[in-house]
Amino acid sequence: MGLYTGSASYVRYRLIDDPPERVKEFALEKLKEFSFREIETGTLNEKSAGWVSAENMASTFFDDLHFSKEPYFAFSLRIDVRRVPGLAMKAAMLREEIKYKKNSGLEVLRKKDRDLLKDQVRQELVKRSLPSPTLFDVCWNTATNAILFFSTSAAANEEFVGWFLRAFGLKLGRLLPYDLAGVAAEKHPGLEIRFPTVSFTNE
Repeated sequence: MGLYTGSASYVRYRLIDDPPERVKEFALEKLKEFSFREIETGTLNEKSAGWVSAENMASTFFDDLHFSKEPYFAFSLRIDVRRVPGLAMKAAMLREEIKYKKNSGLEVLRKKDRDLLKDQVRQELVKRSLPSPTLFDVCWNTATNAILFFSTSAAANEEFVGWFLRAFGLKLGRLLPYDLAGVAAEKHPGLEIRFPTVSFTNE
């Protein structure tokens, strides 16, 4: 679930590095510089990642109306990946092996020839395959430097942290429940925070 849905699952982060003073201009520049680029047809590129509008995954247009909701920035990370299904690869390889044996007069392919043929077959399938897109919403609170990433997938979060560092040059630290409790205690010194206790008994 994402930013514009009725319910959402997300992971909290905080900026470890301080952002520039003119953070809106800075973020806008980096969103445009590291915006999503489509994988071109006929190429061997298997993956493409970049920022897109949180309102339209096909749009890389960012301005105050479509990205800045003071004090929040809203945008999305789009990742397109080309995947060759295993059965499609197997079928194509068997077909090409038959052709190769017929043309070469060989009954059995040498390992070197088979590996070369496999690589050629895979490249052709990659060129013809359509990318599968995934979209992850991001909400950046510039007042608190807290960032919400709308996915709990470990792989997606790892991708996001790495891409955020590459794009903005800023490191992210994950906010755990213990950290959030500490923030609440700082804001409300008289607040009593209790953590659940677990007891073990031998039966």
